[in-house]
Amino acid sequence: MEEELNLAKRFRNKLSLIMLDIDHFKKINDTYGHGIGDVVLQETIEVVRGQISSTDSLCRYGGEEFTVIMPETDMEAAMTTAEKIRKSIEEHAFYGEDKLINVTISLGVAEYPTHAILKQALVERADAALYDAKHSGRNNVKLAKKDEQKDV
Repeated sequence: MEEELNLAKRFRNKLSLIMLDIDHFKKINDTYGHGIGDVVLQETIEVVRGQISSTDSLCRYGGEEFTVIMPETDMEAAMTTAEKIRKSIEEHAFYGEDKLINVTISLGVAEYPTHAILKQALVERADAALYDAKHSGRNNVKLAKKDEQKDV
């Protein structure tokens, strides 16, 4: 991400960051076991990859959280992509123990330089938007707030 952010700064381009988290993943692990949880993670990765461009980077951030780094992408395009990802996961058939598992994700979007100019601050803004998405009923997309300080 550091390299992409440096390129965006150098060429005065936009860069968007999507943070996504599988809703109620602990419940999936507790109900179906870690093996099924791993399958849900792997299938989630494949579904997300199918919705992003070849220039975007999908990275595991931790646990069931992922980031999508989107060079030369403004927040409107990132929000559109995030919604496509959300809808694709919601519509995907995940199975565990021969039962259909309802899987949803929450997503937060932030844009350089609108929301932050430093890497850590951009991650924090996307993470705060993800937090808002989770606390607004989950299975939705939220954009980082513009009224926050750009960098801390």
